[in-house]
Amino acid sequence: MKTVEITEIASLLEGYESTQQPLILTRNGQPVAALVPIESIDLETFSLSLNPQFIKIIEESRKSQKEEGRIFIEDIQLPPET
Repeated sequence: MKTVEITEIASLLEGYESTQQPLILTRNGQPVAALVPIESIDLETFSLSLNPQFIKIIEESRKSQKEEGRIFIEDIQLPPET
């Protein structure tokens, strides 16, 4: 993983597609964002991996499976549709 000041990002973005490593953007030495290649992942999967509600559902399912050896759909609290 590489760390880069935001002021230096423009020149690095030109060749970024040729790298396969995450790039951490910093401001005054503090991390503020991450640039990660998503070439081998679809946008829906990437989006879900960052969704706190989805992550909670997965964690609850894993806990239930580990503790009880089962997962029932009715045990999963889905967020209300908007």
